[in-house]
Amino acid sequence: MNIRFFKNTRIIHKWVGLLIAVFILVLSVSGFLLMHPEEFGIEQAQISGKYLPEKYFRVHSARRRIQSLATISEQILYAGTDIGVYRSLDGGKTWLQINQGLFDQDIRSLVINPKEPSTVYVGTSNGIFKSEDAGDTWSDWFDETTGLTSTKIHDLALHPDNPDILFAATDGGIFQSLDAGESWESVYTDQPVQIVKFSTSSPNILYASGEGGTLRSKNSGRDWQPVWRNALSTVTSLVSLNTEPEFLYSGSNTGLYKSFNGGRNWVADSAFKRTPINAIFVSPSNLSQIYVGSGESFYSSQDGGDIWENIFSFTQKMSGDSGTSIDIIINVIASLNEKALYAGTTSGLYFSEDAGENWKNIDLSGAVNQLSPDEMKMDVVKLVTEIHTGRFFGSYFYMLVDLATLGIIFLTISGILIAYYRATVKNRKKLVEDLATDRVIELTETTDELSTESQEIHDMIEHITHHIEKCRLVYMDQEKKEIEEIGRHLNTLDKKMHRLMQNLGELEKTD
Repeated sequence: MNIRFFKNTRIIHKWVGLLIAVFILVLSVSGFLLMHPEEFGIEQAQISGKYLPEKYFRVHSARRRIQSLATISEQILYAGTDIGVYRSLDGGKTWLQINQGLFDQDIRSLVINPKEPSTVYVGTSNGIFKSEDAGDTWSDWFDETTGLTSTKIHDLALHPDNPDILFAATDGGIFQSLDAGESWESVYTDQPVQIVKFSTSSPNILYASGEGGTLRSKNSGRDWQPVWRNALSTVTSLVSLNTEPEFLYSGSNTGLYKSFNGGRNWVADSAFKRTPINAIFVSPSNLSQIYVGSGESFYSSQDGGDIWENIFSFTQKMSGDSGTSIDIIINVIASLNEKALYAGTTSGLYFSEDAGENWKNIDLSGAVNQLSPDEMKMDVVKLVTEIHTGRFFGSYFYMLVDLATLGIIFLTISGILIAYYRATVKNRKKLVEDLATDRVIELTETTDELSTESQEIHDMIEHITHHIEKCRLVYMDQEKKEIEEIGRHLNTLDKKMHRLMQNLGELEKTD
């Protein structure tokens, strides 16, 4: 690793570490707030919609899939769609979209407390929401923190005598709440469940079904046993009648099945051989009047299912109005009275005033709430949960988690490289220091030796010079020239030796 690569690695290491620290800090703070909402005063707090992303309040086209219908009287009707909840208080004449606090608008199921009609529950793809003011605001949200570990809700069932007891059909099985949704526990986990229903003959009996088969509980949901494995395929809809013995109607992808003895025996209806059944509805005022939705076709029977009449085809009649073909599948059927019927389909909500003979589309586009951002509110606990689970960031959260994971790996590798480089530099510096010390000692010894030898040479030159002076006095004049030449050379040598000694002195000071 060269010095440039080391510097770049250290810079990247610092910034990646900072980003990972922010990521972990957000998760830690949001998780801590969710664990102590009361202590921090956020349990009842709300935040204005102007500070939140548009996705929590965005409204799409109102002509969309109707996934659930619920009535509480001849005037009040709720429709659950894939864009939120709609409510009518005047028998379906006018509608209002009620999504305040309902940040997940994929409404899979909708049930109303019959003893307290203002209490409404909706099941979504992200848990269960509860309203105690007839849907004006959705104040409670039940998810993993309440024990509902599987939050993709397909169906809800409310106990007919004790509305504090609820059951939820989920991808993780069946969950039960005994305190109006505040806490949940799993009562069945062997397979995903799409529908769960109470028997009308006894509140202790429940039915549930999924792709793995049909289940029944005879002890209020505590224990579940598989039933009707050889008689029925996957059940898509199930209706129980309050008769003795209990009458059951079951719809599947292969037809309509009837049982007149509580499910001990089943009979396939010959009118629907190999015909998928999507919805079944029995008139509460006349148990012999049964309606069935099969694809785009609407069927009616006045004698308990012995004779059927195909009285309406949504695709044929509705495409004739607009001149284009519309793919419509009936998902759910409900009624306000004996004649007024509602059909929820994949292409919107339809209404009939003559028991299904004729239908008209209900345009829900005018029912959209036109609230200003200041009027839109969201519970702070919901917002913190959205941030903690990553739903607030949408699909980018998964990319962020992947980047964080890669970042942690990079921090580990770069940290090892930086530590290795520092250790290498430290060892190299120590080696250089050791070599320098040896060199200084060697130079010092050499300098001392040269200094000593120079001094000796200097002394010898002085001694020779002294004897030459004596020779001048003794020898004759003709030899004096030669002696003077020798003396001149000795003086030159002496000067050079002096300069050498001065240089050695300066070298000693430098060392």
